[in-house]
Amino acid sequence: MPLPNWARGIHKGLHLLRRAWGWLGSPWGIGIPAVLLALGLLWMFLASQAPEPRDPAYGLWVARARLRFGTMFDPLERLGLWALRETPGWRLAWVVLGLSLLVHALEAVTAQRRWAALCAAALLGAILLGIAGQALPPPVSISMTPGEGRPAGAFWLTLEEGQIALWEQGNPVGGTTFAPNRPSRVGPYIALAWREGAVLGLRAAGPEGPLTLRAALDAPSVPSLLLRPSPEGEAFAALPQAGWILQLSLPRTLTVFREGTGEVVWQEALPFLRDGETLERALPGGYVLALTAHPVYQIVLFPPLAFVQWALSGAMVLIGLLAGALQILPIPFAPPSRLPGHAEPGRPAA
Repeated sequence: MPLPNWARGIHKGLHLLRRAWGWLGSPWGIGIPAVLLALGLLWMFLASQAPEPRDPAYGLWVARARLRFGTMFDPLERLGLWALRETPGWRLAWVVLGLSLLVHALEAVTAQRRWAALCAAALLGAILLGIAGQALPPPVSISMTPGEGRPAGAFWLTLEEGQIALWEQGNPVGGTTFAPNRPSRVGPYIALAWREGAVLGLRAAGPEGPLTLRAALDAPSVPSLLLRPSPEGEAFAALPQAGWILQLSLPRTLTVFREGTGEVVWQEALPFLRDGETLERALPGGYVLALTAHPVYQIVLFPPLAFVQWALSGAMVLIGLLAGALQILPIPFAPPSRLPGHAEPGRPAA
């Protein structure tokens, strides 16, 4: 007797479900989304993601990205690679990885492989915590050197020697001793900072005394400035009194051009400088350049709940990786058996 249509539909659905379960429980089911996500993270590390279109820095980011990637910018934009986290494919990869981890955890529990079950469950928990964290206020990330001040959301963040402080309309909101690589409470945030590199500070003097500098020809004059390389690896400064343009190219080549003609006045591959170390160079015409190395810190300000979510997610990832290693590696956790008939090395059996 042929089955009714509704029964055949249920049968086909169960068949598809079994096939999907089998694929999710296979190495392909966990490997493919994991590799895709790893490649996505590598891309976001190598190519900076676009800020929000309403962000004042969006126009500058587009100009620099077009200069860097040329004709590839538009195809990459159509693929969504400049805002990868917002694409359906990125979210689908996380969903598939989470389902695969769930299937692996259930099958490991059934097979009584406790380390494999703990590994999959911990990694799945980290993903779920990351999804829940989307509902929390995002952290504020700032890159700065000691002596600088930067906007931080609705506040103003300052970093002085040994002190980090948060201000609101000129009034202190909170501050504490600056301690990199260690969380600390700063106003309504929990701050976490680490050293991400160094930047050169530039001062100049001429025959008549100190000179002013400009970050660009139309920028205001300042007594000193920081040579922050752009994504293309170059930083520029203007010395109007001498009619010079200074260019710092990675790794650390400083070139001085004459404004208007492009004639190279001076060029040198600078030596490595430790934090606070100053290098002085005498240039033609009685001019002197002083270059001082300053550390650059990446500072992330977490709302308290976001910090807890971030810490728990990181802990669960570590637990999952450790449990996975214990499942793979043959690590003995019990002494050798001493049952009758068991022979110890070098001794005959009883």
